[in-house]
Amino acid sequence: MKKLFALIAVAALVAFAAPAFAANPFADVPMNHWAYDAVAQLAANGIVVGYPDGAYKGPQPATRYELAAVVARALANVDMNKASKQDLEMLKKLVVEFKSELDALGVKVDKLDARVAVLEERIGGWKFSGNFRFTAKWADEDNPYGVDQDSNWSVDRFRWNIVKYVDDKVTLNVRLQGGGGNSLDVVRAYAAIQFPWDITANIGRFPLDWEGDFYATDFAGYMMNDAYMTDFDPLETAVWFKKPFEMGSFEMFVAHNEEGNNGDDYYRYGARLAFNFNENLSVAANYVKYDYQDLDTFSTLWGDIIVNFNENIAFKGQYFVEDNDSYWAWGSIDSPSAWKAILDVKQDALKFTDLWIEYAQIDEGFFFPYADPYAWTLDGSPFLSSGISGAYAYGDTTILNIVAHQKWNDQWWTYVRYFSADSDYDEYSYKDYTASIRYNYTPNLWFELGYDKIEPDWDTGDFGDDLVWFRTTVNF
Repeated sequence: MKKLFALIAVAALVAFAAPAFAANPFADVPMNHWAYDAVAQLAANGIVVGYPDGAYKGPQPATRYELAAVVARALANVDMNKASKQDLEMLKKLVVEFKSELDALGVKVDKLDARVAVLEERIGGWKFSGNFRFTAKWADEDNPYGVDQDSNWSVDRFRWNIVKYVDDKVTLNVRLQGGGGNSLDVVRAYAAIQFPWDITANIGRFPLDWEGDFYATDFAGYMMNDAYMTDFDPLETAVWFKKPFEMGSFEMFVAHNEEGNNGDDYYRYGARLAFNFNENLSVAANYVKYDYQDLDTFSTLWGDIIVNFNENIAFKGQYFVEDNDSYWAWGSIDSPSAWKAILDVKQDALKFTDLWIEYAQIDEGFFFPYADPYAWTLDGSPFLSSGISGAYAYGDTTILNIVAHQKWNDQWWTYVRYFSADSDYDEYSYKDYTASIRYNYTPNLWFELGYDKIEPDWDTGDFGDDLVWFRTTVNF
């Protein structure tokens, strides 16, 4: 929204200043200059709207300031549905040619470059992208945790994302997804809207994740997403608003599902208040509540803190407190808590690897609304029980999660992982070892070969489990 206001300001500046430029007797652009043909072509395509009075003067002498003003107006008012790739290439050349004049007009070229990048993405008003993933896995079928972990091959994901840029204020987003035995279905469908005062909104079925900075992701890994509360994809039919302010932002949503857990409908409410004090310190307070028609309520309040020691080393922490009424409580525990502390070191600091060291403590009965957050490679973590729609901690549990990624070059990436869960219930304590190697055949196609092994600590026998997987991923 700020960029839009800046571009509007540019257009207003040009509108007031252009008459003065037109009166300038210095016609310092030769009539055989290529810029005239470029502007004429853009005008013919409806990209250039001409001078402030809406007219295009045609082949007549102009000052460099006048042509710079036309370029600024074109970038501020270009119609994404009319512009072609060739039009944008011309605009980029004109921006470079008249850089000094644009600077004199108060228009920063780096902002115009960003505007051109946005226009290139939105060219024609449509954008299509997607993801295809084939996974072959071989696993021990004698699994002691009750997990159906068979050896199988499957197209476990196909996604097709469709985006329609309606105008500068409205974008429609749809995702079709299938795979893993599921038919192709509409999993996302929402309108993203820009309102005055920098307010943005999503309406429909859309993703929402307030914990992305606390995941030991990405670029390799069979299943890597350790969200405790959010990572809704999609959120039930909902309305979400975000309002930035000088030092942070405020977000809130209201969602409704008519067929929730056990067929009962429910509302879900959420709010987030985030403060970015400077580049080194940010904090946030988050709240999510489930309000069921026929069941007890369930809510979670948590806080985040991120301390960036420098651009490559950061400390991250979260603390969660739940209010679980009788229906959701595990035994007599209705207010369990959890916390985790993370040291995040980027590869630029250590040169040969990055490093993620996560330590967490989870109270018995702590409820994860969606799923087990530490079920990365094998299909379930044995220290957590399947709940109504998520998972419980059987006992007080301590987590140690260490992940190291290595990007050797543009083609070869690897990672290794050590995971330990120490539970009050000894039979649910275990260790997990993972290693993976990925080869990027092209920027949009890669192959991954990985191995995962679980070693329980219990004394009833060797019930460890092994998994080997081979994955092919195509982004388009």
